[in-house]
Amino acid sequence: MPTPAAPSDPKAPEIHVSFEDRLRVAWERNGNMVYIVLCFVAAAVLGKGAMDYFSAQKELAVQQAYAACTAPDMLRAFADSHRGHPLAGVAELRVADMAYESGRFAEASTGYGQAIPDLSPGPLLSRAKLGLAVSEAQSGRASDAEAALRQLLGDEGQPKPVRCEAAYQLAVLEVSQGRPGEVQSLMEKLMQIDPSSPFAERIVSLRPQAPVSGASLLGPAAAPAGR
Repeated sequence: MPTPAAPSDPKAPEIHVSFEDRLRVAWERNGNMVYIVLCFVAAAVLGKGAMDYFSAQKELAVQQAYAACTAPDMLRAFADSHRGHPLAGVAELRVADMAYESGRFAEASTGYGQAIPDLSPGPLLSRAKLGLAVSEAQSGRASDAEAALRQLLGDEGQPKPVRCEAAYQLAVLEVSQGRPGEVQSLMEKLMQIDPSSPFAERIVSLRPQAPVSGASLLGPAAAPAGR
């Protein structure tokens, strides 16, 4: 018959285990896992640092390539090779501006349209949208131009100068299409946006005019403003 285990002595003193001993035991049990975790953390930190470094170097190279563009052909080549980058949109915008100022309105319309997808939200994107609308008007695409201009005019998130010019260009379209009746309404909208706009005086001058050709009013000085 086996001897039963002796009951523990309730009066026996408890053995005190120090914090250092507990830490040593825990380290002996889990030390390898801790090393592995630390290695993973270090690798992740180093990897992120390397990615950030290479990204910064790549962005610097793109900026330097853009700065080296001094002619329209160079700007077009830069835009073609950096699609999706905001500077590609800026390059296209510059090319479109040059085309517009030279009276090549169809080419300008294409350029502004190509710039829009690459530009970040802000003044440059608004300029490209306005430039596209005005170029379409100059190219004889009055219905497309009118739709785009009305959208810009009604968008309160657009810069005030862009909305004011949109109102003026709409008034020009109305007059050139033989519909001067809406000029008063457009003038009132422009005044509500910014009565100090340089287009305020210009739109007032349209009211008494008989129908005229759009080309005589949509000159390079009229669009695209907001530069």
